[in-house]
Amino acid sequence: MRIAKIINFLLLTLISVTTTNIFAGPILFKPSDIVFHPAPGFPKGAQIVLLRGDLSKAEPYTIRFKLPAGFTVLSHWHDKDEELTVLSGTVNVGTGDKVDKSASTALPAGGYQVVPAMAHHYVWTTEDTVFQLDGMGPRTTTFVNPKEWAELIKNSNK
Repeated sequence: MRIAKIINFLLLTLISVTTTNIFAGPILFKPSDIVFHPAPGFPKGAQIVLLRGDLSKAEPYTIRFKLPAGFTVLSHWHDKDEELTVLSGTVNVGTGDKVDKSASTALPAGGYQVVPAMAHHYVWTTEDTVFQLDGMGPRTTTFVNPKEWAELIKNSNK
């Protein structure tokens, strides 16, 4: 009985210490602190900022994208769920192996979507748009047609 109490005490202490370390302090950004940069691996015009986490590690992440009007992210998928929140503008979202604008749903500012792992999906904009993605790393993105995506990037740099 005494050993069980000691083990419980140690487990509760470990949980307490682990929780304290994980939640050591808030992450705060004022809008002026958030600086977007060109998004690597994307056509010209896409901008990104990493607010939290390391995309290569198994930890929560938060990233923001800023896309210009007329931008399309071709059909792709991730191996983990992804949450999308529209902060400004409108993100048009759809599922499938090819972009089908007639089958898309417009999500205006305040809109929210959860994309399940492995779901083939795409986004496109008709106006300058900022949206936030939250999920659990490591983050992977696989394009349904990588050659088409590479061509889009190449053509955007002409």
